Amino acid sequence: MRVAFHHIAYQPLAVCNALSMDRLEAMVRRAGLKPEAPVMDIGCAYGEVSMRLARAFDARVTAVELDPVMAEGAEARIRATGLTDRINLRRETSAAALAALPAFDLIVAIGSTEPAGKGLREPAAVFAALAERLTPGGALLWGDLFWKEEPPAPLRQLVETGGYYVGHDAWQAAARAAGLTVASAEVSGEAEWAAYRTAMETAIAAWLDAHPDHADAPGVAATAHRIKMMLDFGAPFLGFGLYLFRKD
Repeated sequence: MRVAFHHIAYQPLAVCNALSMDRLEAMVRRAGLKPEAPVMDIGCAYGEVSMRLARAFDARVTAVELDPVMAEGAEARIRATGLTDRINLRRETSAAALAALPAFDLIVAIGSTEPAGKGLREPAAVFAALAERLTPGGALLWGDLFWKEEPPAPLRQLVETGGYYVGHDAWQAAARAAGLTVASAEVSGEAEWAAYRTAMETAIAAWLDAHPDHADAPGVAATAHRIKMMLDFGAPFLGFGLYLFRKD
């Protein structure tokens, strides 16, 4: 199977974004989960957040990951830690698949692509669709990039190939438009951005050194260069926000 940049870069990350696990866990505490609470982690990558939710909060986690390589990696890590009885790994996130699931006390979507179903990107519509899957009083833990200010058109086009992003205040306004209450809104600091970038760049460099003749090495290197340039150029314009939205 083809090796892609994110398969390598995300392996050492506890959270696959400019966000520490400690701060994510602190935000989850504000949700007030009870033991055995049903939780969904959309876009679980290698399963680290799902495993933390199961361990630290005694949650029953439905972990969703579409990428087959990362889903296999998540399955292996979950199995190795003995959490298969607490984490149900699923490989679809369509609107129909979501609708078939029971409601959750917490939905976690950190940097997820189209977490409410393919083709649905408008923020208020995404939040409304996810809110339908929350129990009364349940919460949505949302983390994603935001624009600090209007970016140059080429930067927006490059960054938004994989998603749709708005400003820090606009994320919150979209949640309110979807009938959710903004319980908390935080912005990642420079240390989290630095840790995120360093972990990815170190993992990619090590893999390229170990696999110089791999058929996918040129593509991985090119993607790494493109993302580095994007983050370097985008630093004045890009932030990462973590939000807790509650369903009344």
